[in-house]
Amino acid sequence: MSDDDLFEKRDSSSRDVFTRYNREDRIKNASEKVRQLHDPDFVKRRSFIKSVTENRGLRSVFFVIVVLVSINIAFFVTRSDKNRGRIYGIKTELKSLIYQDRVLANLRLSENPKFLENLKESEEKDGALVRVNFIFLDDDGNKLSSSLQSGIYTGGELRFSAQHGSGNAKKVQAEIYIKEKLLVLSAKVK
Repeated sequence: MSDDDLFEKRDSSSRDVFTRYNREDRIKNASEKVRQLHDPDFVKRRSFIKSVTENRGLRSVFFVIVVLVSINIAFFVTRSDKNRGRIYGIKTELKSLIYQDRVLANLRLSENPKFLENLKESEEKDGALVRVNFIFLDDDGNKLSSSLQSGIYTGGELRFSAQHGSGNAKKVQAEIYIKEKLLVLSAKVK
């Protein structure tokens, strides 16, 4: 036997890739995971938590995001004024400020042209009675003074204002009564 018989021979004019094994046969005999990796349509699906906590850097970024979101939610819930609301589809907003050693409170009921259409009783087709009770509070939540006002809401913008003589009020609360509903707004004096 000669040395030439031990080696495979190929035609030198052929430009095909020459391999000693068949790739498809090897993939068929491989495990399921290897076959999936060689499949061009395979997309490895990982859960969100696994992809975010894959390595130390991603875990730290995920932890920082969770901490910041929780701080933001806690701050929003505990520190935010509840100075906006809706009653019968009417947007309301309460603002307060100090002007010349007096605390001023302004309440605005926004325009709602569909308000009169929604009223059912015939005697209320001209508008609805609105009663607003402004309450001025100190740091401890003690009532310093209050002011009750009323007006007729016909769908147009309506404003109410009240003032407290001394500038020691720290919070203003407005109780809005329209028909049988009550809305309570509060705002810190700024």
